[in-house]
Amino acid sequence: MMPLRVRSVLPLAAFGFAAAAPSQSTSVVVPQVAASVDGNRWIATHFREAYGRRVQLVIAPSHLSQLTGKRIHELAFRKDVKYLRPYRKVRGGEQTRVRIVASWSDADPAKPSLTYSNNHGPSPVVVFDGLVTLPKVSDTDTRPVATFDPREAPTIPFQTLLPHVAGKSLVLDFTTYGGNAGYKWDWPVDAQTNYLPGTTTKIGATCWPSKWSDNVNIVKGSLRPGMHIKTDCAAPPNPAGAFLIFGLSDKFAFGSIPLPLRLAQPNCDLYVSPDVISATLFYQGPDGVHGGWTGAVVPTPYQSSLHGATLYFQYLFLHTAGSQLELKTSHAVAATLAPSPASLGVSLVASLDPTAANGRIFLDFTPVMQLSAK
Repeated sequence: MMPLRVRSVLPLAAFGFAAAAPSQSTSVVVPQVAASVDGNRWIATHFREAYGRRVQLVIAPSHLSQLTGKRIHELAFRKDVKYLRPYRKVRGGEQTRVRIVASWSDADPAKPSLTYSNNHGPSPVVVFDGLVTLPKVSDTDTRPVATFDPREAPTIPFQTLLPHVAGKSLVLDFTTYGGNAGYKWDWPVDAQTNYLPGTTTKIGATCWPSKWSDNVNIVKGSLRPGMHIKTDCAAPPNPAGAFLIFGLSDKFAFGSIPLPLRLAQPNCDLYVSPDVISATLFYQGPDGVHGGWTGAVVPTPYQSSLHGATLYFQYLFLHTAGSQLELKTSHAVAATLAPSPASLGVSLVASLDPTAANGRIFLDFTPVMQLSAK
């Protein structure tokens, strides 16, 4: 009888194992390169007192292949062990409202759209809308990397499970509304980027006395096709207006007029072709006269031919001198875009306005996340 009993139990055990297997949870870290090491950046956009954000992530299918046949039920972020100072102000138990809309899409993380809706697939679904409670963590840490243990990692259980779709990018659209604890705090999230900067070269000189040798600054990490090039410029005293000149040449204006071209005295020259001129917002200095600045963010399309291409920027100012209105020009900058395309397999689109339809594109940049599915 014993052999018969064993034979009858084995099929039942096998059936029980087969029934339980699909419910076993599998977790993946996105991006995989940061699975066992602290990321090389941090982000404070998701959890911050009184500051709302909209952050959309486009995640390549390759990061999620281990989730085939399962449904994503949880997402967790991770403490950054290199940037610990902000955690001193976190008392523990702070809450912030987060809304997450997810979809499976054909969007390419190497060239996402700046319009959020264009990145989503045809059937976006709200997987979470509620309060996230933040853990109290130490502001000292000697570990090489933090864990995704809920005791030290903000963890979000999905209210609607998300079935994995093979071969599609996962688009996660976070709207965060900021906390309301009544005191200043932020909870930095570990992040990862492939930093591929472009290069800049100064052209000419600014035509007003300035304490800065380079009045025009360009964020070199923004010099990639498909991203938003971020520039700013110190302003002359008593400015009345500011404009960004964006050109395709530093040799000829409009293809035929030799550059540089004298616009005003003393030595206020146009160094780049004024193919696009846009007004920019001016920010006053501390005394309203000196130390002011202006800036602009210029979106660039993704075209493979733009890798390694050179674009040109210069600022032009109207300012008052006594009762006169005068023209001043900054030096120009030749900005060469990074030669290599995005390769991390995750990029984000972000805006400071939670209601915005468009955001700035950040290629190869993402918070480090753990996605769990069962």
